[in-house]
Amino acid sequence: MFLEKTLHPLVSLIEMPDLRIQELLQMDFYSVLMKGRCSQSMAYGQKNYDFSDGTLVFLSPGQPINCMTWGGGKDHILLCFHPELISGTSLGEHFNDYTFFHYRQNEALHVSVRERMVFKDCMESIKNELRWGVDEYSRKLIGNKIELLLNYGSRFYHRQFIMRHDVHAEIVEKTDKWLERYFFTGQPRHTGLPSAESCARVQNMSSAYFDDLLKFETGKRTDEYVQFKRISVACDLLRRTDRSVAEIAEDLGYPSVRHFTSLFKKLKGCTPSLYKTPN
Repeated sequence: MFLEKTLHPLVSLIEMPDLRIQELLQMDFYSVLMKGRCSQSMAYGQKNYDFSDGTLVFLSPGQPINCMTWGGGKDHILLCFHPELISGTSLGEHFNDYTFFHYRQNEALHVSVRERMVFKDCMESIKNELRWGVDEYSRKLIGNKIELLLNYGSRFYHRQFIMRHDVHAEIVEKTDKWLERYFFTGQPRHTGLPSAESCARVQNMSSAYFDDLLKFETGKRTDEYVQFKRISVACDLLRRTDRSVAEIAEDLGYPSVRHFTSLFKKLKGCTPSLYKTPN
């Protein structure tokens, strides 16, 4: 498709030709697409761009790509590697830490000139290693170079979260209000606790991006944060309503009054009944 020679059966580094493919492309391997300067017509990115000097999109096997947004040029590079390359390696053991492979394409990483040059150097290093051919060292060396690129991806995504703090703080505030309504109206009794997927859906985000955003802003993953909000609402219901402890436990989705009481005492230092009527 891209008129590139295959130098390794599990890895390819492709400089994008000047063409547009009029279809969605779905590949069975991990991909890192590094684009050149962004234009306002591109569909990548939450809200406004932090930088417009380049964009990185990380794709999981089976994730569709809208090829019509690619464009050509030597500054657009596609790195592809098969899951078998990292299977059983140190990279494979902690690959799930790179959660950005599960982000949506509109949650891409926008990079500065300096950051783009770092990624280009990583890509060039991988390309040079591919030219050596396949031997007993190539898998480990290529894996190490890909790992370095992904670590820079983590670093620059962290920077992007810092720069988007104000926007993300608003998202956390909206999530708080949504969770409070969810708990105060007794929905857990019927539908269970909100998941990362349901919280992210309200904010029109991928669950992976939302979970990382919440962790960055609050220090808690989504499941931890939901439990925190549930106890907070329980405190309000105990003090501000005449509902019994049993009713509150049921409305908030606890499996039993005993479970609710044990957890509440562990977190608050007293039983729900004592918290409700401290005197």
